[in-house]
Amino acid sequence: MKITHRNPFLNNLAGRGLIRVLAGVGTIAGVMAVAIAWRVAHRPEAASFLPILGWQLLIWLPWVGLYYAVRYLVRRLGTYQDATLVGLVLHVLAAILIASTHLLWFWQVSSRTSPFLDAPGTRFGAFAFFFVFWFLIDLLLYWTILARPEPDQHAQEPSASNATTERFAVRKGRSQHLVRTADIRWIEAQGYYAALHTDSGSFLLRRSLTRLEDELDPESFIRVHRSTIVNVDHVDGMTTNDSGSCLVMLADGNRRGVSRSGRRKLRSVLPATP
Repeated sequence: MKITHRNPFLNNLAGRGLIRVLAGVGTIAGVMAVAIAWRVAHRPEAASFLPILGWQLLIWLPWVGLYYAVRYLVRRLGTYQDATLVGLVLHVLAAILIASTHLLWFWQVSSRTSPFLDAPGTRFGAFAFFFVFWFLIDLLLYWTILARPEPDQHAQEPSASNATTERFAVRKGRSQHLVRTADIRWIEAQGYYAALHTDSGSFLLRRSLTRLEDELDPESFIRVHRSTIVNVDHVDGMTTNDSGSCLVMLADGNRRGVSRSGRRKLRSVLPATP
């Protein structure tokens, strides 16, 4: 059977992803239109709301494409959490370039379609503070997208029965690595990511721990806590801390909290533990 894999970037452009981006752009335009209408309501030359809304929709429409451009940069350079110093510098330069380019679009659109073209105190159909707000919002949008990890392309795909993953492709800075599951000592949830701790270091993987449970061999990997999965081959045993909470002792010296269900799972593979 021939299997055709579609480009994830093109997949993201289609369907609900594009609808969410359009909805987001519409929301920004609507909020800005309300803010501008309220800000200039006391002026005798104030325009009505609908022309302001149409003007703002035209101004923010480029972000339908800019969103995907920034997502592409995030895939190439990493989020602010895992990008290298060079990557962060490139993100800053890209943010300024996008905001400046969009500012030229503001100028062109406002010069032709602004409902304030004839209002005193305006230039290019806008009051000066409009351009400042728009530029700052562009930078904020870039940062918001930069801080949000790439959606897991496989999150909705069902796992094959009895199938386990033997290695994971991970990114560290601008480098790609293959991590063998046998080399993983333990896994820790870190926000949208899972940190794979190995002999050669730690690597961030865009997966939820729930998803990883389905991909790992249940006889070798046990979820002992909502934020921790351990490789039983690297477990030395269990102990308790001063407050009486149960901890799992790992061969590398780390100790992690264990839930009640996790304790029962560990006892099933470590029968000698108390």
